[in-house]
Amino acid sequence: MRSGYYGQKNDRSVGLRSTGQVKTVSDRCLVLGDSIVRNVGAAKPNMRVECFPGIKADQLRRVMESRDLGSADTVIIHVGTNDIRRYRDLDYMLVEVYDLVTTAKEKFQGSRLVLSGVLRSERMKWQRIGAANDRLE
Repeated sequence: MRSGYYGQKNDRSVGLRSTGQVKTVSDRCLVLGDSIVRNVGAAKPNMRVECFPGIKADQLRRVMESRDLGSADTVIIHVGTNDIRRYRDLDYMLVEVYDLVTTAKEKFQGSRLVLSGVLRSERMKWQRIGAANDRLE
């Protein structure tokens, strides 16, 4: 009988990844966002991804304020997909994103900040996504 993915056939914990947060001094790139960034950079040792499924801009801002996320040369922030569903008026979304970026500038001084736009979704009209991305630009 083959031992399989886990290593020895009687030890189910061999080969499983730890879910604890690894503390690094500095990463080349830190990606923050909702579930769509989950597998970004999985094979890149110099990229750290913090995925928060379903998170909105105001919630990510609070996470930034309350957690020590370390430092990075580049910080990529992906929000908007969940926010665009939340607000009928996109101006409210922009206020939340503006506050998020302001907090990111304070938290990650010296880092290059990149704000990712809203990605296309089957559940949303592409015109609304385009309008949101135009405003975020």
